[in-house]
Amino acid sequence: MGGFPNPFAPSDGFGLSPSPLPLVQGTGELLPLSVLAGRYVILEKIAQGGMAAIYRAQDKRLRGRVVAIKEMSESVIPEEEREAVLKAFQREAQLLARFSHPNIVRVMDRFQEQDRHYMVMEFIQGKTLEQLLEQQDEPFPEEQVLIWAEQLCDALAYLHSRNPKVIYRDLKPANVMVVDGTDTVKLIDFGIARFFKPGQSKDTIQFGTSGYAPPEQYGKAQTDERADIYSLGALLHHLLSLRDPTPTLFDFPPLCQLNPKVSPRVEKAIARAVEKERNKRFSSIKEMWNALRGEQPSPSRGPVASRAPAPKVRAGAGFNVSPKTLDWGNVVVGSDVPPLFLKVTLPSGVKATVSADVPWLAIHPVSLDREHNDVIVRLVTYQLPLGHLQISGDGLKLWAGWHTRRLVPAPNSVHGSITIATDDGEQETVSVALTAVPSGGAVLGGCLLALFLMGLELAACLLLIYVLLS
Repeated sequence: MGGFPNPFAPSDGFGLSPSPLPLVQGTGELLPLSVLAGRYVILEKIAQGGMAAIYRAQDKRLRGRVVAIKEMSESVIPEEEREAVLKAFQREAQLLARFSHPNIVRVMDRFQEQDRHYMVMEFIQGKTLEQLLEQQDEPFPEEQVLIWAEQLCDALAYLHSRNPKVIYRDLKPANVMVVDGTDTVKLIDFGIARFFKPGQSKDTIQFGTSGYAPPEQYGKAQTDERADIYSLGALLHHLLSLRDPTPTLFDFPPLCQLNPKVSPRVEKAIARAVEKERNKRFSSIKEMWNALRGEQPSPSRGPVASRAPAPKVRAGAGFNVSPKTLDWGNVVVGSDVPPLFLKVTLPSGVKATVSADVPWLAIHPVSLDREHNDVIVRLVTYQLPLGHLQISGDGLKLWAGWHTRRLVPAPNSVHGSITIATDDGEQETVSVALTAVPSGGAVLGGCLLALFLMGLELAACLLLIYVLLS
């Protein structure tokens, strides 16, 4: 984003002067401040692919919530492929709209304007595993990889437990996002996910990414959950070795040869996951996670611990928590926001404690001893972590970006969790999500300070030049 405008300052309730939607034919050509569907104001384009583009936008109807909008234009799709590609785009939106899991990107809306199709999704501030791999000089530590693996296993188990079960089919570094400042990962692309159909001999359409897709995904058989197990094994092998699996299909040298720091337990589990014959792989994603973890406790997430685990449904009769997720949307740091409520139902005579894993959640009461309890969840908004304005480019933009990344606050997607644990060992976990947004004054102050420092630096340079030339 160039310059120092404040897209979050309150003005007309929004701080923006929207432009009418420009008449464009291709994908990725929308201009900043264009308006889609009468409610989504485009802020910037953040990604561009061959057939799709992703924009960061604000939703005028939901207090300026920051969202991501995926755009697909019919004009850029070859005519012979158009029907199949558009069906895949629509299927992705329909699938994601059904899902509610903290490690799967959420879809809130979809619509069409002219020959362009749009999907409105949760905005995630972070980097893909592909981007992180490009920055790595040595393999990721096993402990870090297992933290990510646990969440990916949780998300895949959720998909495989749907009715009918959903097979992801394209697990690769580019499709896994790591949320900034946390260990949380999210699956972000469901373009080729499909329902498993019992009795079908093979997939109707073959898709996948070379190196991460198993042999059966090349048209030999219908893919089932063992295809996702293979892809996860290939992904973990890549993270722990930095060896890209794409040049040589179905070839995964022993991890101990590539990275002696990998434990025999993890090496053995990954080797089984990437077996060419799917009958030799794990039968379920849960079985794979148990093999990866062994007898070890789940990896520590450290003091940040901001991943929001999927709610675990326990067997305790009468123990129930509703809702399973809390989402405040956009929250201005330092402002007062209404609390949200949890309804906790306990078996007769059972007591429970309530705790949060982040400092910006305040809970009352923290001890429960009645069958029906209302738990008040408040935000300590001044403790919400903000991001910083990123400006990319050369020359003046590079200079300005150096200052804004340190001085100008920006929205940040944050996550936490609330755990309700009973005295008989049962527990439920509720995921919490919101986008922390800086106040207009904070953004303006940061911009002015950045401009002031840039002015001082420029004056110092001019003075130095004058001294040298005089």
